[in-house]
Amino acid sequence: MTFALKLSRRLMQGVWVVGAAAALAACAGQLTDPVGSSHSSVKTVTINPSTATVAVNATVQLAAALRDSTGAALTGRQVIWTSATEGVATVSATGLVHGATAGNVVIRAESEGKADSAVVTVTADQGSGTPGTHAGYFVAPNGTSGADGSQAHPWDFASALSGANGKIQPGDTVWIRGGQYTGVYRSSASGANGNPVVFRQYPNERATLDGRLALWGHDVVVWGFEIMRSSQGTTEYPNLESRGPRQKLINMVVHESEHQGIRFWDEAVDAEMYGCIVYNNGTHENLDHGTYVHNVSGTKLISDNVFFNNLAYGIHVYVSPGEGAQRNVHVIGNVSFDNGTISRTYPAKGNILIGGEDPGQGHQAIDNLLYYSGTDGVNMRLGYSAQNVDVVAKGNTIWGGNTAFMIGNWSSATVQNNTIGGSKDIVNLKDSPAGYSWSGNKYYRSATAAAWRTSSGSQLTLADWKSATGLGSSDEIVGTTPTATKVFVRANKYEQGRALVVVYNFGHDASINADLSGVLQNGQKYEVRNVQDMFGTPVASGTYSGGSVTLPMNGVNPPARIGRSTPTPPKTGPDFDTFVVIPK
Repeated sequence: MTFALKLSRRLMQGVWVVGAAAALAACAGQLTDPVGSSHSSVKTVTINPSTATVAVNATVQLAAALRDSTGAALTGRQVIWTSATEGVATVSATGLVHGATAGNVVIRAESEGKADSAVVTVTADQGSGTPGTHAGYFVAPNGTSGADGSQAHPWDFASALSGANGKIQPGDTVWIRGGQYTGVYRSSASGANGNPVVFRQYPNERATLDGRLALWGHDVVVWGFEIMRSSQGTTEYPNLESRGPRQKLINMVVHESEHQGIRFWDEAVDAEMYGCIVYNNGTHENLDHGTYVHNVSGTKLISDNVFFNNLAYGIHVYVSPGEGAQRNVHVIGNVSFDNGTISRTYPAKGNILIGGEDPGQGHQAIDNLLYYSGTDGVNMRLGYSAQNVDVVAKGNTIWGGNTAFMIGNWSSATVQNNTIGGSKDIVNLKDSPAGYSWSGNKYYRSATAAAWRTSSGSQLTLADWKSATGLGSSDEIVGTTPTATKVFVRANKYEQGRALVVVYNFGHDASINADLSGVLQNGQKYEVRNVQDMFGTPVASGTYSGGSVTLPMNGVNPPARIGRSTPTPPKTGPDFDTFVVIPK
């Protein structure tokens, strides 16, 4: 069995870092919060990556991110690393794991009484993407239930999802061969805590599920394949539904759902959605989103995904009355743009909403990159109608919309080091600011613009808004519009050589240079694709020889809707675009 996660996390390498200390610390845990690192206790420990593969006699680097109760990164604290089975792998004091013999091992990191664990698989071979080198079972469009799951005799998809009559066990990987799979699928296969069952697209092939997939097993990973729907009916179900503890949705491409793209539900305790590309979902006005999220226990992580051109919201963390208090949804490092623009009835709704009609607490919105082409929609909204407990909003870049940033109904809110700009309202404060910590935010807007709203509805300049609310004494206007293009590079923590490149083309450049030295290795083959043309012609490809890769900023037309007609969303290029780097 090979669970190829051999990498170390490198995030936010680019020509521009907004609120660099806070932003990088939140994602990588490597810079010091000026207050938190000196005085705060460790609240959480998170190992990145949470699962990894290393060959015998090779090494893989793990990192432990420490955070306090506000979500701020902590450094300078002692971390104790231990291996549960040193005969399989050892771990150094800095988290470097050395493979000894083939097998699985639990690696633990502890600091100030808080701990996290990662599972490392030690294998005799690392795999190269060449057929026959990947250990595990296989699924193919022509597979059968009576097969043995080998590469020569693969299963059909439904048989594998059900566990193949008990043959699939915790720790197994099922490789999904390229081709078309049609139907409604429900998984019941389960792994074990720290030892999941993995359903993963085979390298350099395209596996497409035309239908929907509901995940009910626990400790299950789906990774890298496409789920779409070519015909539209009246179903109330999403394309991908997560309903099991500790599930992971990694690098999936989800589009053309009749309902939400991904439904991330209460039962998915301590689950993660990472690196997915989610677009063109929804047929029910005001109800259908890129992802609809509930969480009543544990922590949900929504990180480094891309959401665009979904019918209502991109990320919708929301509950209706009586559905229970929502807790610990962490929305970190996502790209979300132009959601709501395919709606006929409503103006653009929003790129991120965290809040509902029952209380929320422990929520985070950190280092997200948001964009609206026009002047509709609320770009980021924190709070809805219920009175909530606490939220953290740090290091986000929020550009455009009718309102760039709206917040209200929190007993405690930390709003720090965000960069917010656009031609309409910049901030809409919906309640009393008592309990709010608000500092270090940068705004791009005219100093004389009445673009900051108070809870009374008054529209004020920033200076008058500060005086009226008592907030943001260190906030400042840094200009009306940046003149230099901003480029972010986010390395994928699960797949070495994969990354997102996000460009705010304020300089109106015909092309940009993206430094991929923290993503690709010299001699590694790669492609770069525009996320709005994932299966079209790459915008760049080759063998990496170091330094930067040049990417065009002429843009592409937004992807056509399949099976239905909706308004055509705006073309974001050349002003804004997002690319994905894919190893070959």
